[in-house]
Amino acid sequence: MQILVTIGPASLSAKTISHFSKKTNLFRLNGSHGDLTWHQDAIALIRSICPKAFILMDIPGIKPRTDNTEVINITKDQIVSFGKSEYKPDILHVNLTKQLPNFASSLKNFSLNDGQFIFDVVKTFNKSIVGRSRESFNLLPKKGINLPGSIYDEQVQLEIYSDFIEKIKALEIDALGISFIQTGTAILQLKQRYPEFIHIAKVENSEGWRNVYDIAACADAIMIDRGDLAAEVHFNSLYQAVIEIASTTKIFGKPLIMATENLETMIDRETPSKSEVMALGHSASIGADCIMLSEETALSENGKIIVDWLDNFFSDDTNVNFMQPIKKSQPNTNLSIWDTLANISDTKFLIMSKSGYAISKFFSVLPNQSLCLITNNNYLVKLVQLYRSDIQLFIIDDLDSSSTTDIIWNTIKTNKLSVFGDSDNVVSIHVSKYVAHSRANAISIYHKSDFDDL
Repeated sequence: MQILVTIGPASLSAKTISHFSKKTNLFRLNGSHGDLTWHQDAIALIRSICPKAFILMDIPGIKPRTDNTEVINITKDQIVSFGKSEYKPDILHVNLTKQLPNFASSLKNFSLNDGQFIFDVVKTFNKSIVGRSRESFNLLPKKGINLPGSIYDEQVQLEIYSDFIEKIKALEIDALGISFIQTGTAILQLKQRYPEFIHIAKVENSEGWRNVYDIAACADAIMIDRGDLAAEVHFNSLYQAVIEIASTTKIFGKPLIMATENLETMIDRETPSKSEVMALGHSASIGADCIMLSEETALSENGKIIVDWLDNFFSDDTNVNFMQPIKKSQPNTNLSIWDTLANISDTKFLIMSKSGYAISKFFSVLPNQSLCLITNNNYLVKLVQLYRSDIQLFIIDDLDSSSTTDIIWNTIKTNKLSVFGDSDNVVSIHVSKYVAHSRANAISIYHKSDFDDL
């Protein structure tokens, strides 16, 4: 699996980024923290050290956060109002950065900080909610509030996201992490407005879970944010939600990123907990392509130790057997050549693709398979970095200069050893144009001996 590291105050140094770049070229910046100048400097530093880095920018979501700048002490059974002050003036009122989502009148409880601190609902208003705290705790600044089963206004969501993207679109980033995506329509609208970016949909609430099939069909990749997801669907439903989101992502052959608290205990120690090791194995077994590190690398002085440990864990041959994603079939009965591929074994595969359509089709059928890819699409070159499979790239600037057969033949001839590897055969697939229920335009099988005298 791949490692996606978040760069933050503890890791924004040439020494640390250089260390990370020896283990991964996938970097993340969190747009909710730091100003535009900070992100500009971070991107410039990453690019200077790792020119081919894949940089993901998580854009600030629509989820409201507490607007406190100082720590607030909250005691058990204390009644607190969040949002606009609409309740008794003698209680504690905490303002929010954004408006509350729509929620059911029957809502019984809500939480702060990804479900960590729970409140029982006392009273609800149009722009605020009042709750009784179940425990004493210190409320740190800018903590998110989650109302289970809530639905966000998608038009407001698109406006907030577009405003932020306009500010950062000139930065040298590759992908956008889009929070609280609830429908595939929202993804399609953002892709139409900003086609230059890879769009990673973060599925992290009940509405996103309910519409995950639609979202996975439209997004370039899926991220499961287990923190917000747990708070939004309740902890009792978290496992089921993760399984269903992951399996649907793999049905569509899209990259899957697993986020939130993957190695949180290593922030203060040099070894993970047994529960974290088991969770990593589970993420691998359901097809995760990337493990994202958040506070582990953004805020912890142990960032380099954590990345080294995770890299060694993934590299250990003893882990290979259980790191096999669940295989799912694309729910389309008219797959033609794609179904045939599932029955081919002991061979190498080569795909020539301009749009990338064939890539998701291929991995929906053969999620564990390595691949040689011929393309001229820079967008596709970036996207395939997210897959856990071994993908060997052959970039041909002008794919229209010769016939498809000639381009494939010459690519294999020039790179015979790396294309065939230990295999005697290479199965070549070419898709020149796709429509609904499209078939591969050509499939050919090349034998290593065909190139012996060339």
